[in-house]
Amino acid sequence: MSKPFVTVVGGGLAGSEAAWQIARLGVPVRLYEMRPVRQTAAHVTDRLAELVCSNSLGSTTQTKAPGLLKAEMTGLGSLILEAAAGAAVPAGSSLAVDRDQFAERVTTAIAGQPLIEVIRDEVTAIPEGPAVIATGPLTSPALTAAISAISGESYL
Repeated sequence: MSKPFVTVVGGGLAGSEAAWQIARLGVPVRLYEMRPVRQTAAHVTDRLAELVCSNSLGSTTQTKAPGLLKAEMTGLGSLILEAAAGAAVPAGSSLAVDRDQFAERVTTAIAGQPLIEVIRDEVTAIPEGPAVIATGPLTSPALTAAISAISGESYL
């Protein structure tokens, strides 16, 4: 009998963080990222947690919701915030990062975590067993159709 694992679909910020936290708990993870097998219009690399819009992760002021959330995530051992701290660029009271350095830090950390297996392939159906779907607004058409079929929602 094979060891149980959690499937995480999507290697962006949320998927990378989810995979990291699950692995930290001692549970094996299969992290699926479709790039570079299937690229999106917005991405330019095959790295995990590639930022495709702003390089700002928002306020660090703890009296504001984004800053408080960052402080709490840091306290819980967030890979994303650890990578962001290492790739930070001057941005006043906001946390902004060098995009390439940030994505490289996340990709390297995930690759070095023995409980995470990165699978570079498109997921076109909802996986069996425990799964996190963290594909965001750039979800492939096939997976969008699968999510629509089980949710009954036409527009996601």
